[in-house]
Amino acid sequence: DNLSGSIDEPLEDGDSALHLTCLYGHFGCAQLLLERGADLEAKDEDGAIPLHDACAGGFLEIVQLLLNRANDAEHIKRMLESVDSEGDTPLHHAARGEHADVIRLLLSNGASATKENLYGKTPAELPEHGTDARRLLEAATTAMAT
Repeated sequence: DNLSGSIDEPLEDGDSALHLTCLYGHFGCAQLLLERGADLEAKDEDGAIPLHDACAGGFLEIVQLLLNRANDAEHIKRMLESVDSEGDTPLHHAARGEHADVIRLLLSNGASATKENLYGKTPAELPEHGTDARRLLEAATTAMAT
């Protein structure tokens, strides 16, 4: 390796290489970058971490990879609670894209269905009515209230 620079150095719009691979769903690249020490919590210019990008795209395998790479429950919690410049958590991003499988995974790892973004919206308010994503989030919100 005769390359210089940081693996986490921003490339485009403040995104690191890991942000971009998560955004575009390149599992193999994400795996390689993580093996080489890419930062799970590197923030882009909008304050998003790679998990936000993988959730927005609905890339379940990459979301699972990122959560598996977090080495303890506290690290996972920090990632799930991470907010971007609009106050959106990774769950907000998955909800907006109506990615039910990703929503299910995030909720099973402890993501909050009741966290509001800067506009006062919870993840349950983002998917269209009648979708699996909306039903999952409404059920999680109800369960948290009881």
